[in-house]
This record gives sequence, structure tokens and C-alpha cells, in this order.
Amino acid sequence: MSAIQPTDNTGLIVDEFISYATNHLNSVKGTIYTVSLYPPIGTPNVGVLNWTGYSVSPATPTKVVTEDDFKPKEDVDVQESVKPTEQESIQNGTTEQKIDEDLSFLLDDSDSFTQDSGETVTGFKWNQGKPFVQGFRAGGGGGGFSSGGGGGIINVDFGALDLSADWITLSAKFIGKNEGFSKNAVNDEGDPRLGFGTSKILDPSTGQIRTVKYGDTTTVEDALKVLQYEVSITFKARLVGSGDNKISEEDFNALNNKQKAALLSFVYNCGSLRGGIAASVRNKDYAGAANGLLNGPTRGAKTGQLYPGLVRRRKEEATLFST
Repeated sequence: MSAIQPTDNTGLIVDEFISYATNHLNSVKGTIYTVSLYPPIGTPNVGVLNWTGYSVSPATPTKVVTEDDFKPKEDVDVQESVKPTEQESIQNGTTEQKIDEDLSFLLDDSDSFTQDSGETVTGFKWNQGKPFVQGFRAGGGGGGFSSGGGGGIINVDFGALDLSADWITLSAKFIGKNEGFSKNAVNDEGDPRLGFGTSKILDPSTGQIRTVKYGDTTTVEDALKVLQYEVSITFKARLVGSGDNKISEEDFNALNNKQKAALLSFVYNCGSLRGGIAASVRNKDYAGAANGLLNGPTRGAKTGQLYPGLVRRRKEEATLFST
């Protein structure tokens, strides 16, 4: 910052001082650590807020999600989504704190800064509430577009899905609405699974991940957290990397959150992108990528039967990608 030049005009000096002070204050930032109460029952946990210019951005009001937001569909059983392998699964013993830290880091878009102590700190993006309960809101939907070679995509009602959410939250809730929710552990091809079809549970008594057992129950909140973590770690790794059916990290970062969520839903359901979709994304041919999503698998892998639920899911993914 340059010095204020000598002048007899006191008004100018004051104006310049205010201008310099304002610019300085707007560049100062830090982190406030508090103990906050989180829904649904006022559970105490660490609260981390970034501040800039000696002000704290207000939290976005959130609504705690419930089982009613994930009512099982009649065609849930035919989704046949690809389950993570044992090597891909969240490791037993992973703590809830570790999951929160990883999700916060992935969603953090603030710059690192150096404290007076000399320690470099990266602020956590907690100003929108805990990521796994960040909200549903009324509205949704989106316009269609014309796809080459196969008619237009109809407008899809996304219900209360918050289309402005971050990519991890949006992906998990979009997937959850298609997969359906099970509070109790049920038999799934010989293994007990619950929540949104996972073999892992966040044990409320220990705050750690373990393998599901028959008799286990979970909440939507905990199941969403597990699903978000799987989306951000396991299924992103199936989407981003090297190979014909993957895109680069640079290509992924060039997408908006709705495009990321649509691709992750497809990968969650089908195991990987199809080469044509990946190539379209790499070439920034987003209309072509959406058309590839629309024309993705709609038949059961084992039966070959056409399932309306998968037809609907492909339309939803394509429309979300283009919204």
C-alpha cells in the first residue's frame, strides 16, 4: 500500500485513509472455532466459521432431512447400482471427525492464509451448515434441450432437491432419491445392507465406520453422510483418472456442480462412464455428453428387461447435466 501523499486538503487525507483501511479490513480473515448444536436432536460438535473483514457470513437456513424425502420407489430393486469392492469401501474404524474433515476440505474454496504465529491455515467452508444436512428447498426442475438423433429430453421434476447445493451434497441426494432408503439392515444378494444400499454403517455408539450386521438400523442423516463420503472418495475415483471411460481432474473441475452430480449418479448406477460420454466431456461437447447419459443403460444387466425406472433415471441425469 502506497503512502498518503502530503496535502493541505484534509478531506482528501481522510478519504484516502478510509479507502486504505477498508481495503485492509476486507483482506483480513481468520477462523472462529465454537461448539455448536446440530439437528435433529441438538448434538454438540465443533463449529468452524470463516470470517473476513471482521464479519461472519450468516448461515444458510437448513432443513433436517427425513425418511419422507427418500420414500422407496417401486422400482428400487431394479436399479442394480454397482456396489463398492472391499478395497474401495470406506475402511472400518474411519471416524466421523475424519469424514467431516475430509468433506470440509473437499468443499473448501477459500485461500490458505498465515496466522500471526506463522502457521498456515486453510479455512473450512462451514458457513452453509454441516454438509450432510445442507438443505432441501421447494422448487427444482429445469428446462430440456434437443438431443441429436433421438427426440428431446422432457422436463424432469426434481421435487425438493436443492439444485444450488455443492457437488457432493447434490450427488448424494440425487442418488439417494433414485436408490431409495432402508432404515433397517436387509438382505442384498447375501449381504446385509442399509441406508442407500451400503455395507457400511456409522456406528452411533462409537462414531466410527464398521461393517453392517443384521439387526442394525441407521438414520437418514448418518446414511447421507456415509453416502456423501462414498461419492467423494470411491465413486469420484471411478469417474476421474486415466482411461477411456474416465475424465481428468481438470475436466472434472471445469464442470458445474449439477454436471458433476449427473455423472456421479451414472457412475454409481453403471460402474463407470461410457467411452463416448467421457470423450464428449473431455472435448467440452456437453450436449453430446448429455445425450450419452440419456441413451445409457436402461435394461437389467442380468435379465435384459427394459426398466421404466432406469429410463426415468437416464432422463433425470441428462436433464440435470443440462440444467
